[in-house]
Amino acid sequence: MKDFSKYSKALGMAKFYVYAFYDTEDAAKKPFYIGKGKSERCLDHIKYNDDSPKSERINHLLKTGNLGIDILRHGMDEATAKLVEATCIDLLGVGELTNKVRGSSSLMGRITLDELNHLLLKQETEIAPEHAGLAFLLNSTYKSGMSALALYEATRGVWAKVPKDENLQFAYATYGGLVMEVYEIQCWLKAGSQQYFTRELVIPPRNQPFRICWTNRITRNQRIIRWQANQKIA
Repeated sequence: MKDFSKYSKALGMAKFYVYAFYDTEDAAKKPFYIGKGKSERCLDHIKYNDDSPKSERINHLLKTGNLGIDILRHGMDEATAKLVEATCIDLLGVGELTNKVRGSSSLMGRITLDELNHLLLKQETEIAPEHAGLAFLLNSTYKSGMSALALYEATRGVWAKVPKDENLQFAYATYGGLVMEVYEIQCWLKAGSQQYFTRELVIPPRNQPFRICWTNRITRNQRIIRWQANQKIA
């Protein structure tokens, strides 16, 4: 069974938040329960069981290892959290949820508990000279739960006026100041010369000479990734 206690510290820093329970095998991540609270409120449903449909569903998913808990919004005061909770429940409909009633009447989007941990418990790291690279800011393109391929394609291109220094061997995909992934840069290519599978790129021909992307080696430096992914660059 997954250890959810490791999220306690980050949840304590999240102020009031709205959360959703879902089946991780559901690709749409459709919630079966929505609630609000602060501190370890979302974990109380795991600690304290009753005979409700909600608890039955939670217990079943805990046994199969498919229980997902996402934070829909955090960093709110209680009044705002009540409004967000009620809005989410109304949008989905009480009939679609195991909630018995509708909710009481710097915000972040939907994120997993792991992402909340990384966001609030920012562990700083210093980049050694031999690991010098470029930090690509994905604040407008990063999405919670995006696939490894989507993250790679959002990071690799296309960019303008990027210093193509041969000493810069690593590409750091960053979001909110955190390193989400690290890649080794193999070579730089003209924009439009590479196929993308998770995004559509429309680049006017007149701009193509000024836009570039990069490609990476198939094998990445796992030591660098283990040290620096999900950490904040100091």
